Amino acid sequence: MTTAAVESHTPRPASSALHPTGGFLTGFTHSLQTYIGCRFGCAYCYVQGSHVHRFFNGGLAWGDYAFPRQGVAERLAQELARFESKGQLGSLAIFCSSSTDPYQGAEREWQLTRRCLAVFVESPPALLVIQTRSPLIERDFDLLSALGERCWLSMTLETDRDDVRQALTPHCPSIARRVQTLRAARAAGLKVQVAVSPCLLYSAAESFGDLLLDLGERVVVDSYLSGDGQGGKRTARTTIPAEYVRLGWGAWQAEEAARSLYAWLRERMGESAGWSQAGFTHLARLNQGTGVAHPGNQSTSQQ
Repeated sequence: MTTAAVESHTPRPASSALHPTGGFLTGFTHSLQTYIGCRFGCAYCYVQGSHVHRFFNGGLAWGDYAFPRQGVAERLAQELARFESKGQLGSLAIFCSSSTDPYQGAEREWQLTRRCLAVFVESPPALLVIQTRSPLIERDFDLLSALGERCWLSMTLETDRDDVRQALTPHCPSIARRVQTLRAARAAGLKVQVAVSPCLLYSAAESFGDLLLDLGERVVVDSYLSGDGQGGKRTARTTIPAEYVRLGWGAWQAEEAARSLYAWLRERMGESAGWSQAGFTHLARLNQGTGVAHPGNQSTSQQ
C-alpha cells in the first residue's frame, strides 16, 4: 500500500455526530457524515467547492480521500441520549449524508455507517434518510428494516445509460448494479426513494420513467441549475462545462430533459414524484406535520 493510499484513509476523531442543517435540506433537523471526503469523486459534486473539501482535504484532490470519522457512532449515541432526555428524540429528521457517501469503499473496513445504524435502532429518530449510490447498503438491510417506516433508502440513479455514467462518474457502481440493489430493497420491504440527481442524459422519458416507477415509491428529479444550491454557480466551477463540450452533449445548463422526465413521472405518480429541493425535503416536511413519513400521506407543497 502506498503512502498516499494510507493517508487517504487516515482516521479523523469525530468531535460530534449530528450537525444542524438548513439551506437545501431545510426541513431536516440534522445531517450525519460518517466520512470526510468521498472516493467516488463525481465530477459534478458540489462538495469539492465547499469548505469541507478546502479545509479538511489533507492536501489531497477531491475523490482521492475518505477519512473515517473515528468514534462517530459513540458520539451519536451520546447525542441521541441527550435528545431523548429532553423529550426531543421524536422530533429529529436526519439526512445521511450530505457531503459524503456513507457506503463508499472505506465502509467495508470501518463499518461506521453500520455502527451508527445500530445506534439509531436503539434510539430511533422520527425520520432517517440514507442517501447513497452504493450497493454496499445491501449489507445493512437488516438494520434498515428494524427501523421500519421511519427509515428511507434514497439511492442516486442519474441515468439509465451506463455509457453516460462511465463518462462522468467512472468510479461509481454501474447502473445495472444499482438497479439490482433498488429491486432488492423493494423486495425486502424497505421504503425506497430514487434520486435522479442530477438528471444526466438518458434513453427516453418513457423507458427511464417506467424503470423508475418500478424501482421506487418516490422519485426526485433534479438538474444542475436547480440542484447545486447556487443556481448552477457551483457546477460552473467544476469540470462539467468542459466535459459537456468535449462529449458533444450540448448546454449543461439545459433543464428540458429533466423537466420532461419529471412531468412524465408526475402524471403517473402524483406527488410521489418531486422536483429538486422540494422533492428532497418532502419527507422531512411531511414528518414535521405527522411524526412519521408515510408515503400515502402526501403534502401538497411540492412544486
